[in-house]
Amino acid sequence: MKTNSDNIHHSQEAYLTFAKQLAHSAGQRLLSSFGKSVATTKEDGTTVTSSDQEIDQFICEEIQARYPMDNILSEELLPEYTDNGNAVWIVDPIDGTTNFSQGLPLWGVSIARLENGYPTIGVLYFPVLDLLCHAAKGQGAFENNKRISARRPAIVNRYSIFTCSSGTERHYKIRGGIRAKRRTFGSTIYELYLVARGNALFSILPEPRIWDIAAAWLIIEESGGAIDTMHNCPPFPLATKMSYASLRLPTLATASLEMWEDMYAAIRIK
Repeated sequence: MKTNSDNIHHSQEAYLTFAKQLAHSAGQRLLSSFGKSVATTKEDGTTVTSSDQEIDQFICEEIQARYPMDNILSEELLPEYTDNGNAVWIVDPIDGTTNFSQGLPLWGVSIARLENGYPTIGVLYFPVLDLLCHAAKGQGAFENNKRISARRPAIVNRYSIFTCSSGTERHYKIRGGIRAKRRTFGSTIYELYLVARGNALFSILPEPRIWDIAAAWLIIEESGGAIDTMHNCPPFPLATKMSYASLRLPTLATASLEMWEDMYAAIRIK
């Protein structure tokens, strides 16, 4: 006899399967325009191409057709959020648009689903690398269906790597310096993904939007890492009737909660 928890698990698996297939389909579609789309600058200062808009529309239409009662919050088409009491999908059709437009391989598709205000499904797909990273609440984090973990020996030394967005130094200075080597890849989700799989010990992101972090947030938590915003601006639950296009959510992700607290104490706002 099936229990209620069995039904919940089954529906979660159905949502996850759908999100994985959708991210993969969107990514494969984008390969035809990879390195060919012309980038322009939006009013909020971020980069966009026609491919961002086309794939955003494709993803949103697929979600609406499959789950018509759910909300959608997406970077290009639906950046305004109005809560109708149902679950919400958060979509970034291309994270790393400049890389995408210039023919660099580090960019991807991000899809998250939130229930009761918090992520329960997170999927990242990097088409050129053919890497699909996913997590479901309470089920762990996976890369191409192999479990990943952020919890490597969390010792910061000269062989360690940390990631950060370009321009981080304009916003923050790390007290006392740091021996780890900095890497900037031009894609927020890729930089967070490196924390989730244990390659990078931490990641500093001064200006991400909600669609940059929603899926990766759950993936890092499920990998055993820690992630939170740095200026008392929690992203979850979502704010009702909010325009998310201009809302920046300075974020720190680390290999462990202990490291998060240590790094947060070491970061100084300029």
